[in-house]
Amino acid sequence: MNIFDFDFYEIIVWVMTVILCFIAAACGRAPLRRPGGLGQPLPNPIAVILPIVFYTVFVALRKTIGDTFFYMHSFNLMPDNNPVKIEYFFTSMFGFFQNIIRNMTDDPQWLIAFAAVFSIPVPLVILYKYCPRFEMGIYMFVAFSYLGGAMNGMRQYMAASIILLGTKYLFSAKKTDFFKYAIFILLAYCMHNSAIMMLPMYFVFRRRAWKLSSYMIILGSIVGVLIFDMILPSFLSAIEQTSYSSYSENGWFTSGTEGGSSLLRVFFIAYPVVIAYMNKERMKMLGPVGDILINIAFVDVAIYMLALYNWIFARLAIYLAIYFIIFTVWVVNYAVKPKDRSIYVLITVIVYFFYSRMDSFTISMYESDYFFPGRKLFRS
Repeated sequence: MNIFDFDFYEIIVWVMTVILCFIAAACGRAPLRRPGGLGQPLPNPIAVILPIVFYTVFVALRKTIGDTFFYMHSFNLMPDNNPVKIEYFFTSMFGFFQNIIRNMTDDPQWLIAFAAVFSIPVPLVILYKYCPRFEMGIYMFVAFSYLGGAMNGMRQYMAASIILLGTKYLFSAKKTDFFKYAIFILLAYCMHNSAIMMLPMYFVFRRRAWKLSSYMIILGSIVGVLIFDMILPSFLSAIEQTSYSSYSENGWFTSGTEGGSSLLRVFFIAYPVVIAYMNKERMKMLGPVGDILINIAFVDVAIYMLALYNWIFARLAIYLAIYFIIFTVWVVNYAVKPKDRSIYVLITVIVYFFYSRMDSFTISMYESDYFFPGRKLFRS
C-alpha cells in the first residue's frame, strides 16, 4: 500500500484532526485557572468538546470495519422482546445494554452509536485532563490508531473507557485508592473478561521505574515468544473461560493461519521508552506518576513483543493505549532538553504518522449510510 494513497474517509479524518489540533493549540492560549492532572495548564474546554463531537459521530455512523458487521448482524437476529434483569448487568454488561436497545428499536445503527458514545468521549477527556499538550494528544489519538481501533473490538474499547474512568485512583498516592480503582476494573470485567488483567498490573505499574523488575518484563516477553509453543496447551486452557474462548476452539493459535504482529511495530512502541531512558533525570519531574507511566510503557512493549507470536495479544494493549499517548507526549515535550523539544516533537509526529499508515485499513474500510453516504462518488 502506498502510504500516501488516502481513501476519502481518511482524508476527512486527517483534515478534521489537523483543524482540531490547531483549535486545541489556540485554546491552550486561554487556559483554565485550575491545572490539569499532571500540573499542566488546561486549555479552554472547547478544545475537547469539538473532538468528542466529531470523532463520536464519525464512529457512531459506521456500518463496516472489523467486527461491526457481526454485531449488527447478531442484533438483527435478536427477538423483539428480550429479558432485562439487573444480574445481566454484572454477568454480561454489553448484553444487558444490547437487550435494552433491541427492545426499543430494530435498527442496529443505534447499538453502534451507543458503543461510540460509550467508548470515544472518555479517552478524549482523560487526554484533555492529563496530556501536557492536548493538541498533540488529539493527533496521537488518531495516529496511534485509537480512533481506528475503536471501530474494531467494540466491547474491549468500551471496557477500556470504564477503566479510564478510574485513572485518578491509578495515579493516586493513597494506597487505599486501590480498592476504588479495583471497582472500575471489575465493572470493565463485566463488559469484557480480558479487563481483569489490569488488576494485577496495578501493582506492576506502581513500582519504581528503571528497576530490575522493569527489564524483567521485557525479558519475560522475549522468553514467552521463544517458548510459546511449549506453553500453548496451558494458555488455551486458560482462555477457555474468557471472551477469547472461541480462539481456543477454532484453532486460531494452532492452525498457522494467523501470523504475528510486525517487528517494526515493536520499535514504534519502544521509541518513547528509549527517549525516556536517555533522559531519566528529567523524567523524575513527574514523580510517582512518571514511574507509573514508564512501567505502563514497559508493559506495552512486552505485549507487542508477545504479539510477534500472534497479533491477538496486541488487543491487550488497548487498555494501556491512552496512558501510552500521555507518556509519549510528556516525554517528547518535557523529558528532553528545551532546545531539542521541537526536533523530538517533529520526529514523533512523523514516526506515528507512518505507524498510522500501518493500520490505515481500519479507516479506509469505513462505510456509512449517514456520514457522506455518497462516498463512492469520490473514489477513482
